[in-house]
Amino acid sequence: MATRVNLDAMIPRADFATEDNTDYTIDLFTNFPIANLENGNPIRTLLRKPDFQRETNHWDPRQIATFIASFLDSELIPSLILWKSSSYIFVIDGGHRLSALRAWIEDDYGDGPISQKFYNNDISDDARRAARRARQLVEQKVGRFSLLKSIVNNASQGDELQTRRAGRLFTRSLNLQWVQGSASVAETSFFKINSQGTPLDDTEEMLLRNRRKPIAIGARAILRSGTGHKYWSAFEPGLQKQIENSAEELFKLLFEPEVDQPVKTLDLPLGGSVSPVDALSLLIEFLSIANSTQTETKNISAYEDDATGEETASILKRAIEVTRRITGNDKGSLGLHPAVYFYNERGKHSRFLFLGMVTLITSKLRNNDKEFFRRFTLARRKLEAFLIENKSLVGILLQNMSKRTRVSKMRDLVEFLVANFSADREVRIEQAIEHLGARGRVYDITTAAQNASFSEEAKSAMYVKRAVASAISCNLCGGLLDPQKSVSYDHILRVRDGGKGDVENGDLTHPYCNQSFKN
Repeated sequence: MATRVNLDAMIPRADFATEDNTDYTIDLFTNFPIANLENGNPIRTLLRKPDFQRETNHWDPRQIATFIASFLDSELIPSLILWKSSSYIFVIDGGHRLSALRAWIEDDYGDGPISQKFYNNDISDDARRAARRARQLVEQKVGRFSLLKSIVNNASQGDELQTRRAGRLFTRSLNLQWVQGSASVAETSFFKINSQGTPLDDTEEMLLRNRRKPIAIGARAILRSGTGHKYWSAFEPGLQKQIENSAEELFKLLFEPEVDQPVKTLDLPLGGSVSPVDALSLLIEFLSIANSTQTETKNISAYEDDATGEETASILKRAIEVTRRITGNDKGSLGLHPAVYFYNERGKHSRFLFLGMVTLITSKLRNNDKEFFRRFTLARRKLEAFLIENKSLVGILLQNMSKRTRVSKMRDLVEFLVANFSADREVRIEQAIEHLGARGRVYDITTAAQNASFSEEAKSAMYVKRAVASAISCNLCGGLLDPQKSVSYDHILRVRDGGKGDVENGDLTHPYCNQSFKN
């Protein structure tokens, strides 16, 4: 479950690329009082984060409450680093600090009016829970901003600690440093600063350095369901709308519904959790694979910068094509059940299982291999039984492979199983392991619990085991159905043969089985 608080709406973004290269060495203010963040203050109006700045969602509720208390108690706080352009004041370092203070002022920890407007009212349950927890801790540790502000004018309203903190509210300032120079100097400073202290995550740095590539724009658009900061705002309006619509569809296909731990439903999201860094990393790989050709898969940096938005729109369109083969109600949808294909036996999402299947389906689509999908359907009952029975062993195999090969090995495993099961050949787990190039005896090892209480993972595992065993299956191929996401209603006696639309003449199937395979 996500515990970090999303403060990304507190300071808007702007693009350095729109700024000129004049060296601004004008007189600049030397400290930053909290009054600068109140509504109507010109400094707050001018504040911007660079468009390459990572999202402001890396602090948990306790960190936010502790920081606000530290500010009021005159504890040491690192200096802000700003850069003044011709249009804005950019926050090079200190975005979380300023955002936490503004969140306190506005009582908006990712769920208030500013955040709702920023995300078009599309705020996840996890984000709302984190916001409520942040608000609760801040009120316990410090009190609301409005309360301390009222005490400034009437000290009798507060206790001794509140009165002392209220006295510092508008006298305490954050120290400042300024980057002097052009936009390129400011950008270089950002990456140097963020290589020290708490460095950028590898995925974040890759994304920021390639921020104008279509894969990066597409991944960010999907993660926020086409809302939030518009990294695509420079494109013409028609393409902006196309990108937003595609991103919203992909978000729904990949990340809905949200699932709590322990797992109590088999209606699981194909792409796992929308944790910012993990989801972005998955999306970058997913978009790269879904846009591969018969001969190559380009990584993010191999693409040209997208100046018009056409390539971003095209990349999202091809990703939708692949995803609709995996899930949804299009006639070509296989309706793959996430619990079978993308999750381990403990109800945890596996990016390698997911990306391996994406790689396989993409390759078959690009090669126009219609025969594979027919063979997949013939093999499906035995394939899924094999995957369910051997989930923990597949997990052990993955752990013993290099990360670089895990996706391709999972693709090879499924293709091997389909080839054999569709030809009515049995496959033992030892054969599958040998096909992947591994050797040794097969042991399914489970770790014994250390106490009498059931862990979250144990509860999830119990539910998944029971629920999968009793899940409904397709009447045509025998594979499990995920009716919340993908289902077709089949006439047992065809309409052309006189079949009617009554319950006795109907059954639930996968869309592909009913509308393509059966015909």
